[in-house]
Amino acid sequence: MIEQTPAITDFLKKHYSPGDLESAPEELHLSTNEVLQLIFTVFPEGCIDDYDLIAILTTLGYEARKKSAVIFVWCFNEIE
Repeated sequence: MIEQTPAITDFLKKHYSPGDLESAPEELHLSTNEVLQLIFTVFPEGCIDDYDLIAILTTLGYEARKKSAVIFVWCFNEIE
C-alpha cells in the first residue's frame, strides 16, 4: 500500500487546527477511533493505524484531553 502518512498530515493541517475542550466545538471532540473514521472518509480504510495517527497528531501539536475519568479526546477546530 502507498504510504499515506504525508497526505494525511497535509489533510489535517489544511482542514483542522488543535483545540481544547473549551474552544473546540463539541462535535469535534473525537476519540482516536473517531479520528480514524474521519480519516477513512477521505483516505482508504485501513491506510493508517492508531499508533501512526497519534504520532501525526502529536507532531501537529494536538494533545489528548481528559474529558471524563475514562474518556480522552482530541479536540479539533475546523479551518474555514
